[in-house]
Amino acid sequence: MVSKQSVVITGTGAISSGGIGSAAVWDSVRSQRVVHGERIYRMGDGSQRPYPVYPAPALDLRDWVPLREYEWLEEQGLHEDPDFVMLCAVASMAMDEAGWTETDKETAALVIGHENLGVNRLIDRILTSPRYADSGSPFQSSDPEGAFQEYSDPFYKLQSFPYLFYLSKALRIRGFTLAINNACATGLYGLEAGSQLIRSGKADRVVVTCADYAHLTEHLWLAGKRFGSPLGRLKPFDRDRDGSVLGDGAAAMTLESSKRTTRGMAAYAGGAFGQDTWHLTLPDVVSHTYSNVISQVLHTASTRGAKAIDLVVPHGSGNVLWDRFEAVELQRAFPQVPPITAFKGYVGHTLGANAILESVLLLHCMKDGIIPPAVGCDRPDEGLELPVVTAARESRLKRVMKTVPAYGGFMAAAMFEQI
Repeated sequence: MVSKQSVVITGTGAISSGGIGSAAVWDSVRSQRVVHGERIYRMGDGSQRPYPVYPAPALDLRDWVPLREYEWLEEQGLHEDPDFVMLCAVASMAMDEAGWTETDKETAALVIGHENLGVNRLIDRILTSPRYADSGSPFQSSDPEGAFQEYSDPFYKLQSFPYLFYLSKALRIRGFTLAINNACATGLYGLEAGSQLIRSGKADRVVVTCADYAHLTEHLWLAGKRFGSPLGRLKPFDRDRDGSVLGDGAAAMTLESSKRTTRGMAAYAGGAFGQDTWHLTLPDVVSHTYSNVISQVLHTASTRGAKAIDLVVPHGSGNVLWDRFEAVELQRAFPQVPPITAFKGYVGHTLGANAILESVLLLHCMKDGIIPPAVGCDRPDEGLELPVVTAARESRLKRVMKTVPAYGGFMAAAMFEQI
């Protein structure tokens, strides 16, 4: 049973290529429906750049915020910022499912997770500037300070605090606010931060919301690091895997103290986190920080040890090196690795949103007693020696785990359990 001190999840929201809303995204996974295609980015000089993506459906901010707030946000251009719109939409979904009132929001806390708040808006202004067609440059001024002044507003808004203000205003949140960026592990760090706010008595309820729009520049950067798939496919733990593919994604959870609510779809049973410092974009294969944080969760999150875990969803990025690294570390942490599945074959790699989005899907696995197959893993790499699920199966799931080894050396693991 969940302890009296536990933190429970009372609402979720999700957006992916599978649909809008947690139920729609989960249904796409259960039915193994994958939406994958190509996005065209149009440059200011008239050229076009296609790139592979798992695209989310279009959203309208007016569907998620009151009219008064929308009108102000529209003046700021935020209705055209897909990252902001997704952050707002999934947070609204989660709060609605949790049954929060306007009074509840007055004291609620907000945690935003995102890898590059404000960056894409600045990049778009530069790359799509019509001045390229005339002068070959996005800048009208020929001197450095003048060029900066042309873009001073979006440069200023690269900081994280404007987005805390924007989203708090849109959602009418008036409590503690925090923005974090721990790369692909952002969602788990966000859930832990929210949990600590509740356990410390700083907040009775917290909404954690994360999003990432699959932008061309992120695709180019990952391709330059040889992380992306040259063939535009995502095959986690498969012998023919060759890299990752980006997806649009967002998810949110509302966390509350079990002392103050009778609601609850699952408990956040705790997480563990560690920092590698060997390389920014490569795993440290000798520190074993990843397996150590997994072991910490096993022995400190009200479990009976490794045998109590019924399902693990690792990062499963489809990258040759990182999948192998995960396999070694999972084997080190578990005497016998529990069943493994992966969700990126369904929704793509959603960067800063992936950890919480895949955790939402884990909650649905637990609720419905189903382990979906790791789509894309058609021929599991036998050299990894992982029990990857390749066909849907029914299973009683009491405790499940999400793990992430992220760029930046952020190693994270979290557990969720039935109430």
